Amino acid sequence: MLRKMSLVLLVVLALGVIASASLAQDEFRLTLVHTNDEHAGHTPNSAGNGGSARLASVVNQIRAEAPNNLLLDAGDRFTGTLFHTVYQGQDQVQIMNLLGYNAMTLGNHEFDGHKDNPAILEDFINGLTFPVVSANVDFTAYPTVDEKVAPYTTIEVDGQQIGIIGLTTPDSTVTSTPAADVVFNEDLAGIANAAAAELAAAGVNKIILLTHVGIEVDEPLIGQLSGIDVVLGGHSHTLLSNTYSGAAASYPMQVEDADGNVVYYGQAGANGLYVGRLDVRFDAEGAVTAATGDTILLSKYITPDVAMQALIDNLSGPVDELRNQSINATTDVLLVGDRLVCRVEECTMGNVIADGLRAETGAQIAIMNGGGIRANMEAGDITLGDVLTVQPFGNTIATLSLTGADVIAALENGVSRITVENGQVVRQGANGRFPQVSGIRYSYDPTQEAGSRIVSVEVQAEDGSFSPIDPEAIYTVATNNFARQGGDGYTVFLENAIDPYDFGRVDYESLAEYLAANSPINAQVEGRITIVNAELPPIE
Repeated sequence: MLRKMSLVLLVVLALGVIASASLAQDEFRLTLVHTNDEHAGHTPNSAGNGGSARLASVVNQIRAEAPNNLLLDAGDRFTGTLFHTVYQGQDQVQIMNLLGYNAMTLGNHEFDGHKDNPAILEDFINGLTFPVVSANVDFTAYPTVDEKVAPYTTIEVDGQQIGIIGLTTPDSTVTSTPAADVVFNEDLAGIANAAAAELAAAGVNKIILLTHVGIEVDEPLIGQLSGIDVVLGGHSHTLLSNTYSGAAASYPMQVEDADGNVVYYGQAGANGLYVGRLDVRFDAEGAVTAATGDTILLSKYITPDVAMQALIDNLSGPVDELRNQSINATTDVLLVGDRLVCRVEECTMGNVIADGLRAETGAQIAIMNGGGIRANMEAGDITLGDVLTVQPFGNTIATLSLTGADVIAALENGVSRITVENGQVVRQGANGRFPQVSGIRYSYDPTQEAGSRIVSVEVQAEDGSFSPIDPEAIYTVATNNFARQGGDGYTVFLENAIDPYDFGRVDYESLAEYLAANSPINAQVEGRITIVNAELPPIE
C-alpha cells in the first residue's frame, strides 16, 4: 500500500510543479485536469490500468495540492463498453457527479441513438450537477435540453472568473445519429471567437475552449482564434505526452492564434486510461505567462479511490451478468477489432462481421464500416458481453441493391479519409468509414486524391473465384442501418439504394448466432483489402 501511494504522489506532484517562490501579487495559477473520449471505460483494461476509481484517486490528489483547479471533459462519455449498453448514460451521471466535474462539452457519441430515443441524452444532461457547453449545436427543437446546454459558462476560482466554451464536431451528423432537427454549425472559429468576445466584454480574461473535433481540426482552428488561452480537445483519441511512448506530440502543444499569441493545447488519449494535467500561470491582465504539465497514466499501481470503487462495484453487477452470458461459441484465434487496424486495413473481426452479414441476408456483398467495430475478441469462449463490446450500437441489419458503379463509389467513400505521411498510412485517428468487406476484394491507393483511390474491385462467385465488378450490373448488398442511412459518409447508400430495407435483426444478435453456428472460429487475413503505393507501419 505504501509503495502504491508513494507512486501516486510521485506521479501527481511531479507534474506541473512550479517553483515554490512566493506568488507575485498579481499572478494567478490554475490547474486544469481534463479527460476526453472516456467511452464508458470505467474499469481497468486487460493490463490492469485505467478506470474511474484510479481517476478519482489522481483527481483528489491534484486537488489536495493545487487548490485552484477545474476538472473538465471534452466529450464522448457514451458508447464503448457494456456499462453504456446497460445504463444508457446514467452510469456517467453518477460517476461524473461523484468525481465533481466542473464542465464538459458534448461529443458525437452523446448523440448515439438520439434520432430514435432523444430521452437518453436529455436524461443524461438533466442528471448532471455541472454545466454542459456546446456553442455550435442548436437544440431549439428540444427546449428542456436547450435550456441546459449553453454556448459557454463561467466558473469562479479563488475570486477569478474562468470562461469555458464548448464545440462539438459537425460530423456528428455522419458519425452518430442525432435527430434531424438538431443543428450543427460548421463555422467553428467564428462561433468560438464570438463566444470569447462576449466573455471578454463581461470582464472575463481567462478563457478555455473544450473541443470535440479532433486534433487535425483543432490545429488549424487555433490559428483562427482570438482571445482564447487554452484548448482541451477530444474526438481523435490523441495521446499528447512528454513521458509515454506512442504519443503524437509533446504535452502541451503550443499553437499560435490569429493574433500571434501562443495557445496551449492538450488531449489525453482515450478509454479511461489517462488524465491530463495542465498548470497555467496568468498575469494580471489574464495573459498566460507559462503552462506546463503532462498526461498521467492511470497505472495499476495507483490505489483506487474507495468511494468511486464502491460505486463501480455496485454498477458492475448487471454488467457482469450480461458479460458472462454464454452464446455457445468459441474462437481459436484472436479476432482483431482494434481501431488502429480496422480503420485502415483488413482485420479478422471485420471479416467475421461482414461474413455474418452475408450469412444473415444472402447478399452477394457485405460492407461494414470499421468504426462500428469497437474491440478485439480474445481466443477462447465467447460470451454475449464479448459480442456487445465489439458491436455496442444496437444497429439493425440493412439490405439494398446497388449498381457496380455505386459499390465502387461506396468503397471510395470508405477510403477517402486515409492519410499518408512519409510513405506510410497513418493509423492514429483514422476515420470509422473504412470498409471491411465480404464477397468482394479491393485494392486502394491512398496516395491518390480522394474519390480516385480504388484501384480494383472483384466480386466473388459461388465457386469462390473472383472476377472484376461490372459497373452496370446490379448487386445485393448488406450493411447496417447506420451506414445505409448515410452514416460515415455513405450517402450513396442513402441516395442510390434500390429496394432498401433497414429493419433487419439487431446486429449483435445476428453476430452471436453466426459465431455459434460457425464455432470454433478460425478467421484469417485473406487479402480482401490490398494497399498499393504505401506501407502500413507496425502498431506500437
